[in-house]
Amino acid sequence: MNILIIDGGLQALSVARSLKRAGYYVCAMLQKNDVAVKSNFIDDIYITFGTLDKAEDCIRFLYRILDNKEFAVIIPLSDRTSDWLSLYKKNIEKTYHLKCAIPDYCVFQKANDKWLLMKLCENNHIPHPKTRILTYDTLFEAASFVGFPALIKPNLSVGARGITLVNDFNDLCNKYGLIYNQYGECALQEYIQNDGSPYYNVMLYRNKQGEIVNSVITEIIRYFPVKGGSSSFCKTIESKKLVDICARTLSVLNWIGFADFDIMKTIDGDYKIIEINPRVPASIRAAEISGVNFPDIIVKDVLNKVSDKYLYIPNKQLRYLGLDFMWFLSSSKRFSCNPSWFRFFGKDLYYQEKGAMLFSLLSGFCKICSPSFLKSKLGI
Repeated sequence: MNILIIDGGLQALSVARSLKRAGYYVCAMLQKNDVAVKSNFIDDIYITFGTLDKAEDCIRFLYRILDNKEFAVIIPLSDRTSDWLSLYKKNIEKTYHLKCAIPDYCVFQKANDKWLLMKLCENNHIPHPKTRILTYDTLFEAASFVGFPALIKPNLSVGARGITLVNDFNDLCNKYGLIYNQYGECALQEYIQNDGSPYYNVMLYRNKQGEIVNSVITEIIRYFPVKGGSSSFCKTIESKKLVDICARTLSVLNWIGFADFDIMKTIDGDYKIIEINPRVPASIRAAEISGVNFPDIIVKDVLNKVSDKYLYIPNKQLRYLGLDFMWFLSSSKRFSCNPSWFRFFGKDLYYQEKGAMLFSLLSGFCKICSPSFLKSKLGI
């Protein structure tokens, strides 16, 4: 059975390996410099021309692939490809008689748009930070409701880009226009004080019967940027409360498929949903090392096949060496963190990818030296 994954990154390595171990023929549509190009678990690779940012160009390239080879399922692995695949889903499925592992666009947008998601949470009494949409006319109203400190958050952005801390109303007025001009519509969100404590990533799959087939939770112990960013060191844990919060949200959304939640714990001990990443994340590797094959679950469910529940084995540790290198350079806790940053080996310690460790380290070094990266991720 042929499966096509679109876009790559580190998650493509885990997804390809998981699919291959489940017995599928794995193909990938990638950019030429993608780390997954050298994967031994991808049978056929289609190198795109240019980037995957423009939906129209990507769709034309995808159609050329589909015209020459039959596939059972397409799985998108990035925000940009998930967005346009969801948009064109019905036409692709009808024309090529396959399945796209992404919800319909009307459902997808409610999760992908950060403001729409927060509004849905508010209307359904699901725990979330206080949030209000921002326009030049509603700055004062939003600030009065949310309070300070607060975060300006673009409604559509990836990797914490554009998220900006504001400490008072003057700060909001000065920064809003800059963020809006670069990233589009924004919301003002309550800043969750957590004193650098861990936050949580919840991956789960809700099938067509509304059941949670499997769930995996990672406790993010170190992250970059250090004030709130992507995981550089995490461990898998169990928490029925976290799974219940996410499952209820997916039920309200009428979401069928894989979802990835970011959740923070306040200093009062309350959990609050920050956002949903409506596609397979790089942290899928944490599910893999903990015994859960989400890619196999995805394929079987979209094809109406019965998927057995995988045995989840928590307490596995996962390190992203490139990001952890950036964390080390940026954090004041570099010599006092627990587990130690200098612990490189251990029974339950895994790396994002053995073959991509050097790539990850070099990528991290390049990013920390990049002015555009520092501006978008750190606001400096």
